[in-house]
Amino acid sequence: MTTNFLMTPLAPSRHTIENALRFEFWRVGFKSMWFTCVKDAAPFQAQAAWGEKQFAIEWEPKKYLLLKLAKPDQDALKAFELVLKHKPLAAYKSGDQVVVEWRVTDGDARFQELQSAGVGELQRLNK
Repeated sequence: MTTNFLMTPLAPSRHTIENALRFEFWRVGFKSMWFTCVKDAAPFQAQAAWGEKQFAIEWEPKKYLLLKLAKPDQDALKAFELVLKHKPLAAYKSGDQVVVEWRVTDGDARFQELQSAGVGELQRLNK
């Protein structure tokens, strides 16, 4: 993974975080994707709008990124794969959300944690 906002600690500034996210997605062609920072300290959180789609992300630089969706969305998944240049570790249900998770390190250990926790509809996506 070599994406700026995931691999570099960001200043605790909503403006800086929103611009970093927008730049990364716009750079690869997703110019209609907009982000609003809702937490400007690690783990960072943002809400996103992409056309009619709404979703949330949470990430901690150099550790993980979670994409949280109301339902599975292949277009959103592909957008994040292109930006992150990496397949996600897993997808699973958490309450009434679908969570897609990317890990920078220790993917196998994290997948075992998810299995042990008994998360719903767990799928390994990077193998």
